Amino acid sequence: MTATTMDLNQSSTFSIFSGRIAHVRTWAYLGMIAGLAALAMFGGDGYVEDNFVFQMFSMQGVTWMGAGALAGIAFSFTTSKEKFRAFRFSEIFVPWLDGIVLMVSLMGLYTLFEPSAAMITYEDQSNLFSGRIVMTMNVAFLFSALCYMAYLFAPDSFIGKLGTITAWVGVYAGGSALLLRWYESYLLMDGDIGHAPVSNLYEVFILLFCVISVVYLTLESRHKARGLGAFVMPIVAAGVFFAIWLESIGQSDIKPLVPALQSYWMKIHVPLNFVGYGSFAVACGAGMAWLLRNRVENRNPNSKLLAVLPSLRQLDQLGYKAVAVGFPAFTLATILGAAWAAEAWGGYWSWDPKETWALIVWLVYGAYLHARFSHGLQGKTLAWWTVIGFVVTIFCFVGVNMYLSGLHSYGQLT
Repeated sequence: MTATTMDLNQSSTFSIFSGRIAHVRTWAYLGMIAGLAALAMFGGDGYVEDNFVFQMFSMQGVTWMGAGALAGIAFSFTTSKEKFRAFRFSEIFVPWLDGIVLMVSLMGLYTLFEPSAAMITYEDQSNLFSGRIVMTMNVAFLFSALCYMAYLFAPDSFIGKLGTITAWVGVYAGGSALLLRWYESYLLMDGDIGHAPVSNLYEVFILLFCVISVVYLTLESRHKARGLGAFVMPIVAAGVFFAIWLESIGQSDIKPLVPALQSYWMKIHVPLNFVGYGSFAVACGAGMAWLLRNRVENRNPNSKLLAVLPSLRQLDQLGYKAVAVGFPAFTLATILGAAWAAEAWGGYWSWDPKETWALIVWLVYGAYLHARFSHGLQGKTLAWWTVIGFVVTIFCFVGVNMYLSGLHSYGQLT
């Protein structure tokens, strides 16, 4: 009876993300995106970067997105029941689109709790509501890391599932907090400093936490590798403590953009960079887990820890999959960064410390893939490679910003 109930529950849950329901939902989301594009081109005064975020949540924005969603739903039903199953992209992308919609909805809900305009000042931003959401994210990620580490020693308990759940809570809290900071930036100084929340160390750390967690949770779900969380989520937890320190020294305030950052390139280049960084962090976690499991197997083949950790082959594959996600994103980010540099500084490459270390990171992971495919390297060598590679990545991300000066000096602490 219990097994039958579980099968029914699993079948019911799965159907939400497959078949006709997923197909209709995907086209509704695509219709909403088309509605936003139409709003930018034909609605009101057209696209104005300084206030488009407000247009989106105005009655006009809701009308255009709603009309687009209805058109998308109508189109989804023009496909026959037999034929729509070929649209595999619906089953692949609808969970991601659901997550984006949920984050945007949470951000819209949070705006109701913002203080009145008279209480919001640039000099004192402590009462902005995003700070509370970021604190929720911090607690969720720290608790998740503890749960995953406890799961290594109590695999049959609820603690592992709790780690996964709280990691997702942290992702949605962090993602919606960033969107809320975007909104809040337009509440300060009459909207003159409004910009995407990827302009300083504090903001991009929040983005990094979310990317690391999403990449890991996706791999955990698809490969049933919950034990890996005990190595990945502590990396996030360490970053949380660093972000708390940044806040304590006044680095969390929303500030005006320097001229070089006042570009549409920022909204593309920076997130892609952090998809790379986040994926490399997950690869590092897989490498550390491989090294631990290999050591335990050699010293105590009967250890209960081996039943919790993924196999050496699976950990090797998970590390590779993470690098395979991060390397193309980082490559594209580097190319777009060169285009941005040409626009901002008049040259594609100037051997600035940030550019130099980005090239070093690219070469490290490019060499990893080359060694794997061309020379068939696996196992211990590549496990160490992912760990050392992430140390290089950390210096490129944090060390260069804090200790080296150059054209990217706007990333330094102020």
